[in-house]
Amino acid sequence: MKLRAVLVAALVLAGVALCVRLGLWQLSRWHQKRALNARLVEAEHQPPLRARLAPAFARVRGRYLELPGHYDEGHQIVIGGPLRDEVAGIEVITPLLLEDGSAVLVNRGWVPVAVAGPVSLALYHEPGPQLVMGYPESLQTGRRAPPLAVRTTPSGTVYWSRVLDLDTLAARLPYALAPYVLRQAPAPGVPLQPQREHPEPWDEGMHLGYAIQWFCFALILLGGSIWLAWLRARPRAEPPISSPPAPPA
Repeated sequence: MKLRAVLVAALVLAGVALCVRLGLWQLSRWHQKRALNARLVEAEHQPPLRARLAPAFARVRGRYLELPGHYDEGHQIVIGGPLRDEVAGIEVITPLLLEDGSAVLVNRGWVPVAVAGPVSLALYHEPGPQLVMGYPESLQTGRRAPPLAVRTTPSGTVYWSRVLDLDTLAARLPYALAPYVLRQAPAPGVPLQPQREHPEPWDEGMHLGYAIQWFCFALILLGGSIWLAWLRARPRAEPPISSPPAPPA
């Protein structure tokens, strides 16, 4: 076998292996997100865990949590929220102070940008004792994000950011923070504004589509290479030998 043919075959097999590996990785992501969505559905059908202090995240992962406390509306965070009916908005994050002096960040929901300037957060004042029930979402650390924009308003300090980072916020806020955000769920007695919602399910279908795509690439690459090799290897038909013309009579 010629060296060139060996190199071409090795490149083809490497490409096929890469496509299969990427397809398997997308399948693993599909299974992971299916498990996460199943956990969300299961959590909605289970009673919430009730505590007075913030439990460890490993204990509350995949369960709704209910905590009592008071909102610290003198220190609030807003981040860009998803579009709703083509209207831009923000999500309002407020620390919930617990009886030991620590706090859990609570995502109180979405409000449209048109009415969500720094001063307008006073419109969503929720004084007094609170009993917050929500879904814990991990608060990441070490995220590279622009510095917080700090704005002082009549109702307190508002931090504007694109993402939530535990290290950045812990350096700004005057108390210890739990390593997760409590996405408050809609419930009787909870104000309609900001708009509370249950966690959005993960988009699992795209990973299955990508997996099928990569497996198809592997089949096309392998099958096409074999077909081309067969075309080049098959014997070529010799042209018919024509008889010399007969001499004139």
